[in-house]
Amino acid sequence: MAKIILNLATSVDGFIAEENGGVDWLNDFHAEDYGMIEFFEQCGTAVMGSKTYEQALAFNSWFGKMEGLVFTSRKLPPFKNEIIHFFNGDPVPVVEELRKKEKDSWLVGGGQLIASFIDLHLLDELIITVVPRLLGKGVPLCPSISEIGKLQLLGSKSYNDGVMQLTYRFS
Repeated sequence: MAKIILNLATSVDGFIAEENGGVDWLNDFHAEDYGMIEFFEQCGTAVMGSKTYEQALAFNSWFGKMEGLVFTSRKLPPFKNEIIHFFNGDPVPVVEELRKKEKDSWLVGGGQLIASFIDLHLLDELIITVVPRLLGKGVPLCPSISEIGKLQLLGSKSYNDGVMQLTYRFS
């Protein structure tokens, strides 16, 4: 059964983006791939909300060979030369179909979609890459989850640039 995995970077104070959705604070951290090349090969679908999708459009950069699944209530432009599915509704049946696939699915973001997946118990693993930056404000990792989630640490890795990667499973 394929897994649904949240894999993203946060600041030390728990933000995944600046208030405007920007991630320029990550620009100093490209000396390592932080396991992303291997992770891209493991995943077949990139799952995201509309703001994260719009950011990918703005960067003109897609997520390897993954197809896209965008949760949105708005009409959004297609990403050139990529397979993108737009969905508006309950994520539970969508996740049930994703679990039947051969490859895992990557929950890319954003914060509201992450909170929904946590609240509905749709995530299997979290890979949180903590970047040594304090933002003070921005888009929080989990803006409004409804219950305390219990996690089991599966592994941790530290990098020479001060980045720490933590892998958890929901217990």
